[in-house]
Amino acid sequence: MSGGEFSWKNASAGRGALSAVKGALKYLVVPLVLVTLGIAVVTNEDGPQAIADILGEMRSIVLVLGAVLTVLSFFHGAYPKGTYSRLTFGLAISVLVIVYAYLLLLNGRTQEVIGRELFEVDLWLIFTLYFFTAIFGVLMPLGEFMDRRPLWLNGTGATGTEGTEAPEAHRPYHDFRLRYGSLYNGLRLARNTLTWSVVLPLIVIILLEAGLTSLEVEELDPLLSSLEDVAAVVVLLGLPMTALAFFKGFYPRGSVSRFIPAEAMVLIGLYWIWVIGLEGKLLMEVEEIDISLDYSGLLMLIMLGSGLWLVYYALEFFLYRKEWKEGGFKKDLEKKSGKKKTLERPAEPLDKAPQP
Repeated sequence: MSGGEFSWKNASAGRGALSAVKGALKYLVVPLVLVTLGIAVVTNEDGPQAIADILGEMRSIVLVLGAVLTVLSFFHGAYPKGTYSRLTFGLAISVLVIVYAYLLLLNGRTQEVIGRELFEVDLWLIFTLYFFTAIFGVLMPLGEFMDRRPLWLNGTGATGTEGTEAPEAHRPYHDFRLRYGSLYNGLRLARNTLTWSVVLPLIVIILLEAGLTSLEVEELDPLLSSLEDVAAVVVLLGLPMTALAFFKGFYPRGSVSRFIPAEAMVLIGLYWIWVIGLEGKLLMEVEEIDISLDYSGLLMLIMLGSGLWLVYYALEFFLYRKEWKEGGFKKDLEKKSGKKKTLERPAEPLDKAPQP
């Protein structure tokens, strides 16, 4: 490791300030507002004092760790991508965020108080689900480092692969070469997909089951059974979608290696929507009152709209294919937003890591 990479000569205070603002909003301001509102609601409504007490303890944790994460975010954003300095602060943030979430459980007292005052809910299971997404947060700084390190060492903004490759000699199956991929983009998209397709739906199901179970109404047993079936299918569909999302993000636009997993994701996602939507029908009987709701038409409309992504990725493939090949089969190291950004360079050549 080159100690010179931690030199402030390589850093940008402007980028650091922008990163600090984002970190403050994410880790300090928003959580603090939510906890403060919770305390105000419980106090004004003469709610359980035990809940107000744990919210007060959470507020202290938010203030301390939120401030620390804001400072770390400043240094993480200030240093260029591909440096050991940025990697160090990125890993520190990722690990501390997991600790942050764990401390909010207050060693099990949060679950105990909620179970006693409201309803029984397994917060440890929810934390475990969150932990799986947090692991991606730890891996992403490593992926970014591996993607950007060669550019930092070379002091160049080029994004092409090593050597030259004649477009006429390139075959579609060559698109699956690992050298075209971006680990950071793949991990980022996989994390987002796991969060939205598996973790958040399971958390909602856990909370619904906890709330419905607390009502102690036997007629709700069929609905609870349906939720358990949905949870199982969500996992069976969500995990393959997460794997496909990695390769979709990993490979650049215009490549066969991105097009195939992207199309497969959409097809699996359509069935995922069908399952989450309970196949468009909700049937319940509560105290001799039949509740029947048929929203299959709306669900089919949602699926039709989602199916348009099949067309989108087909167009993306054909529109970017020629550009990607003629551009030298470059990696797509930026977010898949169509915006082009200038790659960061070290402030001074003397501060770069030594060349072999």
